[in-house]
Amino acid sequence: MQAERRTVLTYGPAAMNRGAGTADLRNLTYLRIINVLSILVSGASGVHVNKFDATIDTVISAMQQDRVGFSLQHVNAVTEHGDVLYSECLGRLVVADGSIVSAGEFVAQLEATGLASDFDHHILDLAFDYLATNENASLGVNLSTENFADERRWNRLYRQLSRHSSLSSRLVLEITESAPMALLSMTAEWIQEVRNLGFRIAVDDFGTGFSTPETLFSIATDIVKIDAFFVRRNRCGKTDRILAHMIGLAACAAPIVVVEGIETYDQFSLAKATGATHVQGFLFSEPTLTPVFGGLNRPLPSRLAERPRWVM
Repeated sequence: MQAERRTVLTYGPAAMNRGAGTADLRNLTYLRIINVLSILVSGASGVHVNKFDATIDTVISAMQQDRVGFSLQHVNAVTEHGDVLYSECLGRLVVADGSIVSAGEFVAQLEATGLASDFDHHILDLAFDYLATNENASLGVNLSTENFADERRWNRLYRQLSRHSSLSSRLVLEITESAPMALLSMTAEWIQEVRNLGFRIAVDDFGTGFSTPETLFSIATDIVKIDAFFVRRNRCGKTDRILAHMIGLAACAAPIVVVEGIETYDQFSLAKATGATHVQGFLFSEPTLTPVFGGLNRPLPSRLAERPRWVM
């Protein structure tokens, strides 16, 4: 997911990164509980129980009322800036007063409560509608690892993708490992089935969160997106060496390597010099101001409509 100019709510202790690559379903459940509690009691983030619950209700209502859409941001080739590989769908929500909120402001809460996959499916539906009416467009949609957490969720995703396989060559599925993949070997098989339908797979935000070389080399991927962190000047002043190593590692797994967060020509020159094939960022493509909405009137799953409130 392309980093946007906003404050991102992070959650969960950093120590959970260690050993996450081999987490099983039970560990993933424990992790989700810890994430919820971390969000609810975090004084630094200013998030409390009522706001947490209100945020989830706001997202659900917006999905029901077709107030969730996406803005587009291009992924550009380093050799020819006008050559667009595809445009990433950045989730947007229109609140009651008409203001627009980026998905980065609420995705942590969705992931913590197990509702991220429902949001993913909603954006996927909008993306397929957009592709069906824009024959020259190619899009990228973010998928949480929650979609691969168990067979039920996976089957739901596969059915949705199968129904639209005729559009597969124009859609990139960006897998963001904000939580560890519970069943890595099984997930690798499922992702290959998606690729067999014709969809391209991108590993998103590589190098941060729970993304590890183990994951990168365990699944078949077409694109690796290096997180924006690696083009920012760091304290040790070794940005160029670090980025070169990250791109070299990514290039061993996929033929296309995208560096995210490109906002200056210096950052672009660095990405190009260290081997990136594509870049994404405000320098060449600011997200479109007007979100795309599909005007869909599909009922949400009953488990969303009847979501219990958090009580402490």
